[in-house]
Formats: sequence, structure tokens, C-alpha cells
Amino acid sequence: INSEGFLQVLNVGDSACVVVRGDRITARSREVNHFFDCPYQLSDYSQDRPKDGSTLYIELVAGDLVLMGSDGIFDNLTDDQIIELVTTKQQQRSGTLARKIVDLSRKISLDVDAKTPYAKQARLRGDKEYSNGLGGKVDDASCIVVSCK
Repeated sequence: INSEGFLQVLNVGDSACVVVRGDRITARSREVNHFFDCPYQLSDYSQDRPKDGSTLYIELVAGDLVLMGSDGIFDNLTDDQIIELVTTKQQQRSGTLARKIVDLSRKISLDVDAKTPYAKQARLRGDKEYSNGLGGKVDDASCIVVSCK
């Protein structure tokens, strides 16, 4: 967040950053993948570079929540689930809210009958494991929530 109140994000891979304003997501970083389930990665062994990432630039206002999470969050939670958590837990500290988001994502990741963003995309791409379009995706899940004052 710069001195003028703008959030500047560079995203490389399948993690994401969203800005929640009120009861909706007003901005989202774009994933950068070679193909489905093969995100760009930064390492000594990869040709991917920061310049290959996507950028997000948005002015923040008081009350905005900035949520940054690994793919384990956004593969398992829908936007509606994120909004519901954020709006019902808005008075909680950012760290507590982040923990609740991670906990719900982990719970859903183990549910073979869950309607998840990952399962929907996997089905569209012919993944036999997700042929019914249902199921969580077990993955690491990390989340940071920043509340704008």
C-alpha cells in the first residue's frame, strides 16, 4: 500500500489477492499459469520471472479488507463463501479472520461432495477425478487479511 492509499500487487502463479468492499469483491489479481494447474513459479529452476506476473492497482478506502491467499484458499472457497465469512466476522481482528478462512478452506478441501472452484474448472478440462464437478482440493492454505482504516 503506497502513501497515496493505492494497493499495488504483483502476482506470479496461482495465489491471489482480493479487495472486499462492503459485501462484494471489488478487485482480484489475475492468476498466471502455463496451463490449468501448472502455475508460474519463481525459483532457480524455473524460466518464470516477476516480469511475467500480473499486476493489480486499486485505490483503497476505509473499511476495505485486503485478502491475500494461496491457491489452497481460492481453489476451495467460492467468492460467496469468502464474502459470507468476511461480513459475518467483520468485527474480528484480521488475524482471527484469516485463521477462520484457512480453517474453512481446509475443511472443504477434505469434502468429496463440496462445490469448489477447483472442481468446477477441473471438470471443464476433463479431469476424471472431478468428473462430477465436485470435491475439495487438498493443498497448503495460507491467508493474510489486512483491514484498511
